[in-house]
Amino acid sequence: MADFHKETAFEIGRRLEIRGPYSWFIVLRPVIEHDVALEDFTTDLSAVLGRPTRMIHGLASFETLRADLNEPPDDPVLISDLDQADDSQWRALDINRSGLVREGPVVLWLSGTGVARLCQHAPNLKSFIGGSFLNLVVHREEMTGVELEQRVLDLESHFKMSSAEVVIRAESGALPVKPHFVEWLFSWTVETWFECPTERRNGRGRWM
Repeated sequence: MADFHKETAFEIGRRLEIRGPYSWFIVLRPVIEHDVALEDFTTDLSAVLGRPTRMIHGLASFETLRADLNEPPDDPVLISDLDQADDSQWRALDINRSGLVREGPVVLWLSGTGVARLCQHAPNLKSFIGGSFLNLVVHREEMTGVELEQRVLDLESHFKMSSAEVVIRAESGALPVKPHFVEWLFSWTVETWFECPTERRNGRGRWM
């Protein structure tokens, strides 16, 4: 089994940017609440990369999968259902791997069992991935000021609204109760806290 590097969605997105075209990654999904984690990860990855991450299914026919990967061929794609693939399906993907080549990045969302099956039954497909095996960290205890600032900028760009607008919506009760909005408020508040020590001491932070 390959070694997994522990990364946040933010860090995984930066890796995809650095690797550039034709990159493939495996992200080891969390064991608990993986459906919620998948939704949050897709949103976060879209924010970091500056374009929507498209979720597609790998268990459709090969022709359907190849068409989905190439319509369009350059956007970020996440294949979310390959954990349900049996040994013969993995072998079929491996045999037809050349038809899966695309310009945009591809993320395989897998459990440990899915990774083991890929390594055993699709060694050529594994060569697409190389050493890009990543363990998604859902909660991170600490982020630097630079990371917090970049996280806020990514969220503002993705949702096309300012942090001030998010705060106004939160105060009015109009902000959806979604984990990434909660994180946005937290990140922006902490960033502001470190940015404005004088205002903080005087109790005049922008939003606390």
